[in-house]
Amino acid sequence: MRRELGMATALLCLCLGLWASNPDFLGQSNVVNTLRQISMLGILAVGVGFVIISGGVDLSVGSMVGLTGVIIAKLASTQTGGLGYSLWLAIPVALGCALLLGWLQGLLITRLQLQPFIVTLGGMLLFRGISQTIAGGGTISLGGSPLLGLAGGGLFGSDEAPFLPYPLLMFLGVIAVATLVLHFTVLGRYLYAIGGNREAAEFSGIPVRNIEASTYVISAGLAGVAGVAYAAYIGQMSQQVGIAYELYAIAAAVLGGCSLRGGEGTVLGIVIGSAVMRVIDNGINMFRYAYVDEAGVPRLWRLDTNWTFVIIGAVILVAVALDQIVHLLQNRRCTTALETARLQAIATQQPDC
Repeated sequence: MRRELGMATALLCLCLGLWASNPDFLGQSNVVNTLRQISMLGILAVGVGFVIISGGVDLSVGSMVGLTGVIIAKLASTQTGGLGYSLWLAIPVALGCALLLGWLQGLLITRLQLQPFIVTLGGMLLFRGISQTIAGGGTISLGGSPLLGLAGGGLFGSDEAPFLPYPLLMFLGVIAVATLVLHFTVLGRYLYAIGGNREAAEFSGIPVRNIEASTYVISAGLAGVAGVAYAAYIGQMSQQVGIAYELYAIAAAVLGGCSLRGGEGTVLGIVIGSAVMRVIDNGINMFRYAYVDEAGVPRLWRLDTNWTFVIIGAVILVAVALDQIVHLLQNRRCTTALETARLQAIATQQPDC
């Protein structure tokens, strides 16, 4: 838990620094909106975390978010381009498509022994193309659909800024189920075993191919759930929705302690990583520094929003570098301990009489 504690401390310091620079950072409307953003990214990152822990990678989740939202908008919208069906039909159909596509990707990776990077990269482009075809290259508006209340509504407080927005409640449910599965079930132990040493897991009798395929189903399913939340939040869907979301999700998982080598990571870490990503994104807009220039005129300096990707990219590189440094130190420590034990064993050997 040391890595999670370190990230939580960094998150707390980041929030305090932003609050000191701009008290509006902890204003109710900004806090509620940030919680929505953290929740939607977190749902996506938890699914990606399952894949990463097992030693794989899923680049298609961003396009899956867009495809799920486009299917919902196409089926449920009463505006131009929509079919006007009930949400009770649109949402299950969209989630069913997400699960089916995730299962197909899992089969390609586990049965045909294709590289996860190539399969999910192809899936990313394929799903985005399907979204573009369904939307006709344009935008489908959800208009006055009741689904919009999912993002804007919540429990307690006012309708404009509820203390517990519905996306946060969805995220808490995902956290509870994911924690149970990953840390308290046989499936979770199998995932860590496969990510740690795939060949050893196979020799131990673990159904490696089935477990690996299930992670892509889980990832696609949670991407579908995130797609429902994003559709409600944005209110109109096109093939542009979801672009680069997979990079944010992978970055959140890596920041939270999921090693790209597999076999490491926790749900708590992914939650903290998602919060760090969204707080940085929000902080770039909220940060300000008040000062007085040489002429005695009060000035206000803000971060240039054009630096958003520069800052986030730098954070990701630092996180990956720290992960590599930690592994190098751990390997060096293990090597030193083994060498010390070997020398002690040689020193304590008694000569034969």
